[in-house]
Amino acid sequence: MKTVTKKKESAPVIITELGRTELLKQVEQIRSVQLTALAPLIAAADRDERDVAEFTRLTEEANSLEAIVSESGKPDLLVDDKTVRLGSVVKIQTPKETFKVRLVHPVEAHLDDERISAESPLGQAILGNKKGDRVTVIAPSGNWSALIKSVELLP
Repeated sequence: MKTVTKKKESAPVIITELGRTELLKQVEQIRSVQLTALAPLIAAADRDERDVAEFTRLTEEANSLEAIVSESGKPDLLVDDKTVRLGSVVKIQTPKETFKVRLVHPVEAHLDDERISAESPLGQAILGNKKGDRVTVIAPSGNWSALIKSVELLP
C-alpha cells in the first residue's frame, strides 16, 4: 500500500515596504560589492576553495532574498482594529521599562533595532493581541509579563 502525504502549504511571507527596500539593498550590496570582489579570486588558477564556497553561499543568499521579496505579500494596513499583526508598531510596558517594537517576519528582523521577529518570544506573545492586553512572554531567560500600551499600523 502506497502512502501519500500532502505537502503542507505555508503562508506567504509578509514583509513591510521598508523591509522590502532594505532587503533589496542587501541583495544589491552582495551582488555589486561582495561577489564582484570574489569573482577574480575564484577565476585564478591557484584559487582557494574557501573563496569558491563563499561565492556560492553569497549567490544563494542573494537569490533566496530576491525570491522572498518577489513572492512576499504586504501587511494588511487597511484593517485598523488595533490587533497586533505583522508590520504593527507596538508600545510595550514592563515593570522595568516602556519600549516600542515593530513586529515583522524573521527575514527582516535584523534590519534595525526596532524590528523583532514574529517568531521571537515577545513576538509570539503579542501577535494577535490588542491594546490593553497583558501577555506573558515565555523566554529562555525566564517568563515575564508585558502590557500592550498601543498598536499602530504604520506604512
